[in-house]
Amino acid sequence: MMTRLNRFVSGETHDVAAALDLKAPPGKRGWRAVSLAEARNAGIREAAANFFPALKPKQQADALAIALRRYSASAWRTDRAEQTCPYKASDLHAALWLILTRVDHALSAERIRKILVTR
Repeated sequence: MMTRLNRFVSGETHDVAAALDLKAPPGKRGWRAVSLAEARNAGIREAAANFFPALKPKQQADALAIALRRYSASAWRTDRAEQTCPYKASDLHAALWLILTRVDHALSAERIRKILVTR
């Protein structure tokens, strides 16, 4: 770590992310995007398990996609500015808020299904 920092301090590179090897190679997603996507996927799995436990994965994905689409088109427009979740933890809207704070767009039912079946 120290040698990486020395690359930046010595002026070998003017980019801290490059000096610390945080930049993603061409064609790969950066570590922040990967981290946010993993957090979003965990939220999707948790929401499906908590709010649609009796349904099969395809049905869970369909129900969650509909809920995400509705929420993103309505309350999310004002909720996105909130620093903390405005809903109780046991509310579906809290799960939807958490998912959308990680990646700010609703996913298709097919993408949600793929997330649910791949752990």
